[in-house]
Amino acid sequence: METKEARAPRPRIGVSWVRAEQEAADPLVVAVAAAGGEPVPLLVEKPSWRADVRTLHGLILNGGNAVDPRRYGQVNEGLCRTVIPQRDELEFEALQLCRERGLPVLGVCRGMQFLNVSCGGSMLQDLTITTVEHEAKGDVSCFHSVEIFPGTRLVALAGAQGRLLVNSRHHQGLKAEHLAPGFRISAVAPDGVVEGVEAADEPFLVGIQFHPERAGEVPELIGIFEMLVAHAAGRPSRNAPRATD
Repeated sequence: METKEARAPRPRIGVSWVRAEQEAADPLVVAVAAAGGEPVPLLVEKPSWRADVRTLHGLILNGGNAVDPRRYGQVNEGLCRTVIPQRDELEFEALQLCRERGLPVLGVCRGMQFLNVSCGGSMLQDLTITTVEHEAKGDVSCFHSVEIFPGTRLVALAGAQGRLLVNSRHHQGLKAEHLAPGFRISAVAPDGVVEGVEAADEPFLVGIQFHPERAGEVPELIGIFEMLVAHAAGRPSRNAPRATD
């Protein structure tokens, strides 16, 4: 006999800014399905975007192009490459609606940057050259270590405070001085670039700069998607405690 949990519908998790031709293969869509959620790709320029968002139980802000610098009070200095104001507008609306409803939100790479900016923070239009390589060459990720801080959601997944190897695919980012009010850093690279953020006073508002959805590259943190789905279903995992001070 089926249990009540088995019969329960899977929570609907929106994945923002997905192209129609990549809908089934988008790594975040695949990750949500594997974690037990029902992925809802929010397609590029899809007319029903706003209607779809109102049916969600959680949201993932996808990676991709740069956040418009005007959103953090700067002029585009020509370092941002591609900026899509329409995307920023739609994702901001989706984020605000999810926050108003108390739904869990996860920002991945560009999504973490957008999450931080939308909540009152800022960022760097381009990372200066450091001893840490952050920008991937084509489809091949580069890797570097991060320090994961105690009392955070990421350390709950990684299993212990300390260093972890993560993949990296970005040329923009933020440092501690760019952090949004009410946010805390959960992970940082050796050069001070922030690799994880979370809001201490909201149930699940989390950003990560790396890509655990890329198969096999950061297996220690693939559980972030199960954590998101669990929060969306109203049953936070015991292995995913609320961040503490």
